Order: sequence, then structure tokens, then C-alpha cells
Amino acid sequence: MTAAPLTISVLTVGDELLSGEVVDTNLPSIARALSELGLAVARHVTAADDIEDIARWVRELCRESDAVIVTGGLGPTNDDLTCEAVARAAGLELVHQPHLERDLRAFFEAMGRPMVEENLKQAFLPAGSMEIPPAGGTAAGFMLELDGALVAVLPGVPREMDEMMASHVVPELSKRHGGGEVTVTRRLMTFGAGESDVANLLSDLIGKGPVRYGFLAQSGPIVVKLTACAASQREALEIIGREQALATERLGALLYATDEETMEEVVGRLLRESGKTLAVAESLTAGMVCARIANVPGSSDYFLGGVVAYSSDSKREILDIPDELLADGAVNTAVAEAMAQSVRRLFGSDIAVSTTGVAGPGQGGESKPPGTACVALAHPGGVVSLERRLPGYRQMVRNIATMAALNAVRLYLS
Repeated sequence: MTAAPLTISVLTVGDELLSGEVVDTNLPSIARALSELGLAVARHVTAADDIEDIARWVRELCRESDAVIVTGGLGPTNDDLTCEAVARAAGLELVHQPHLERDLRAFFEAMGRPMVEENLKQAFLPAGSMEIPPAGGTAAGFMLELDGALVAVLPGVPREMDEMMASHVVPELSKRHGGGEVTVTRRLMTFGAGESDVANLLSDLIGKGPVRYGFLAQSGPIVVKLTACAASQREALEIIGREQALATERLGALLYATDEETMEEVVGRLLRESGKTLAVAESLTAGMVCARIANVPGSSDYFLGGVVAYSSDSKREILDIPDELLADGAVNTAVAEAMAQSVRRLFGSDIAVSTTGVAGPGQGGESKPPGTACVALAHPGGVVSLERRLPGYRQMVRNIATMAALNAVRLYLS
């Protein structure tokens, strides 16, 4: 007989979350981390930056949960009140931690900046709590027990929260969870087809075996989520591995990565493995392709540079696009091809990719309708291009076009 799974609640803190100024990405990240343990979020609450509100929710969630994960409000400003609120909920004093103060002062000294005294509030933790050391920032997290529940308090900065979750909270929950079922999840990242098209390719697998399928449409990529549960991690991994192989075969070239690997990381890896260099010419995407490529550490090994030629004049003057190609507008495959070939010559790269199009909502003097995007790739053997009408609002069109440019490089290299 397996043990009952732990009941986990999540409390996110911040006025900015309630107002919609900031999108909460921590809840999905926590849920993914818990799923690997066979656990799920039973309840989620967002509290305002108010000591009494936060303390009330901590007490209430502890009464109905085995563990409460709190994120946000550990910063140095007057609206960062989570540490004080959790201490109040638990009836604990805040105790000065001299080593945290030393680390704070050293942090600011290394940055060449004076530390204002307000930062010293981050050197206090509830008495008897277990410290979680700062993860790249200035805020320490902590864990304590309240009414028989584990309370884990983490910064709201996603990268810091993720690191503390992995290093301290997940191991502690794993010990408490004991012998429950293990859940393993795989995220298959696809690009180049719509959600229904991707689902149709996998229709003979969905609901036919022990693996549960889910689909998530992002701005361009379609995520196929595979979930398997078993008595042990080894068994769950074997089940999901077999299913992943079947899904991979059906998805073919649409599949570009598994789990957290981004399109730019895939492209960077392929460029490095092939020893090829890349240059970029952008109009529609106005630097977004270059920015994505440069997100990858070490991208200077293969990325030579790019040109943003947004106006027709800049296309003529910087990329030497002939007037006759621009006579009917700058949004067509002929212009995209000329841009890719020109920037390849300009930087002396092995390959080059270009984008041009109409982001909308208006046509900007172009004959093509809003949402039209053209992408071209120049290589030693010539040039290839495509034109598509993309759905959505302006930013979505530009996001998808950026992915399409990176995907063109991926398909060529692979």
C-alpha cells in the first residue's frame, strides 16, 4: 500500500502579481519540480504586500497542508514583508545573522556600489529556521515548521527561486514524501505546425497507453507534454522513454528539443558541431533574432554579427538591395533572399538568415496583408526562402518570425 501524497500549497506574494504588472512564472516552475516527485499543487493563493495578509494565509495554508511554499517579498525595500510576516505567523522573533550581513556588504563592495542600510533587513531570519543560502542575489531563503507543516520561503526572482527549490526544498519534500508514486514528465518542443496538426500526428498514441498527453501552445512552439506514473523512478523513466521514442518518430522534423532546451541553444549547438558561422539581416524582427542567438553563452564562437535594416532606404544603403527588388515593396521572398545573401557577404559567414514582413496591425504601405512574414537562408550552395501568413497580434507575429528564422538554420544544419 503506497503512502498518501503530500498536500502542497503555494503562496505567492506581491502587489505586482495581483495587479497583473508581473506574470507569475514561479507557480508553473514549482509545479514542474513537484511533478518529478509525484506531487502536485493542491492550492495556490496570491497575497498582497501586507504583513497581516501574508501571515493569515501562512497560518491557514499550514492548517490544511503538509507543506507551504512561499515565494516573493524577501527583498530589501519597505514593501518586502514576507520574512516578518512568516515570523509573525509562527510566533518567532527575527534574529540577526552576522554572516549574512558580511555577505551582503561583500556583495555590494564587489559590485563597486555603496550598500544602503535598508539592505540589512535581509540579514535577519526567524529564530530556529533553517537558512537557504542566497542563490546569486542578496536574499536568503529559509524553512521552518508550523502546525506540523513545512514552510519553505523563497525569493520571487525566478532563477534564485528555482535554484533554492532544487537544492533544498525538493530534497526535503522527497524525504517526507516517502514511498508514493513517482511521476516523470517530458516536454517535447515542436515548431512549424499548429496545435491541432501536432495532436493529429500523435492521435494513434493519445489515450492508448500508460502515458498521459497534454498540449500547450506558446508564441510559435507547440509543447507536447508526456507524463508517466509508476512505483519507481526507473519504471517511470522506462515507460516514458518508450513513449517518447514513438512520439519522436511521428513528429519528425517538427521536434527541435526536449524539456528546457531552447531553439537558440539547439541552433548554437549545431553551429558549433558543424564548425559553421552565422550572420543575420533583420527587418520585421528588428534585432530579435540576434538577441536570441546571443542569449547562449559562447555564441561569439559562431555568431559573427547582424544588421537591422528596417526601412527600405537602409536596405538599399547598408545591404545593397537593388531598387528593382524594392519597387513592389520590401515584403517578399526576393527581398528576403537578397538580404540573406548580402549579409552573408558582408560578414563572410558560412550561412546567413534574414527576415522581412508586415507585423501589423496596419500594412505600413506594403501590399501584403498584416501577418505576412518572409524568411530566407543563404548558404554556400545558394539560397532558400519561405513566405507565410502568421496569426496573432504584432508581438506574436514577430515572435513567431524570430522562431522561424532560427528554425530555418536548424533545419539546414540538421
